[in-house]
Amino acid sequence: MLEKQKRSASPKKVVFISFMVDVIDVVTNLAVAMITGSATIFSEMAQGVADSIGSIFLVIGERRSQKKKDSDHPMGYSREAFFWSLMSAIVMLIIGGGLSFWRGLNQLLTPEPLTYPHLAVLVIVIAIFTNGYAVSLSAKSLQEELGSLKAIFKNYSHPLVKGAFLRDVVGTTTSILGLMAILAYEFFELNIMDAIGALISAVLMMASSTFLIIQARALITGQALPPNELGLLKSLILENDNIDAINSLVAIYSGANEILLEADLDINESLTTNEIELLLDHLEEDLAKSFPNMNRVSVLLNSPQKSEENK
Repeated sequence: MLEKQKRSASPKKVVFISFMVDVIDVVTNLAVAMITGSATIFSEMAQGVADSIGSIFLVIGERRSQKKKDSDHPMGYSREAFFWSLMSAIVMLIIGGGLSFWRGLNQLLTPEPLTYPHLAVLVIVIAIFTNGYAVSLSAKSLQEELGSLKAIFKNYSHPLVKGAFLRDVVGTTTSILGLMAILAYEFFELNIMDAIGALISAVLMMASSTFLIIQARALITGQALPPNELGLLKSLILENDNIDAINSLVAIYSGANEILLEADLDINESLTTNEIELLLDHLEEDLAKSFPNMNRVSVLLNSPQKSEENK
């Protein structure tokens, strides 16, 4: 397990590499877009700008979420990650998707021939490899945490790495589609393909950013753990012989990969104070083994007799 953790890329490294890939894309695509006049390359440049700004926001979110709690934020700053992931997605929607759609629409309505299309092909091929490397890095990090790529999109945690991963996936996908569009333009003389390449990129960026915005909103407003994980929590708690019932159980994401649990439990009324303290300690240890990200546990204790009186 320790060796596996050493091979895993940290969220900071994933976001930083994603940012460097975006900067390289912006510089090269801007130059080539000006030389060739390609709407597809312009779209790649717009996405790079949006992703660069978005990566900066993710870095800010990662750093601020690590701040220690103080009197103003007694539970810490872990939720900062949710806000900055939302800002990153909004930038992707407006700058990446918006500018790409505008340029693609202009090329569609008033087509202009490309100059040096071979140069556009070369730049897109480079972008495919750079974005592909960033995708593999962030996917590996997420898979080691969540187990499968399918779980990445269902799970609401890890918004920073997930944002970097999804942007890199979109970047790789749009680069592949852009390459197909430029090749179709060059070999079949289909002028419309350059515009279509930019418009497809715009749609993909808008769709992925909307997905990230929806998840960020859910996290900010207190998204609960999935039902299967809540069921596992309940079963773990009820395995303790001194816990008779669960009156209520709330578990939400309290940070980028942190969980807050509040539980109201009926306990054996014959327990002494020391035994209750041991019960709570053992409960936290058992939950921490199955949920390593559970950083805060709040438990209300009632005896079954008192619970019946309250009813």
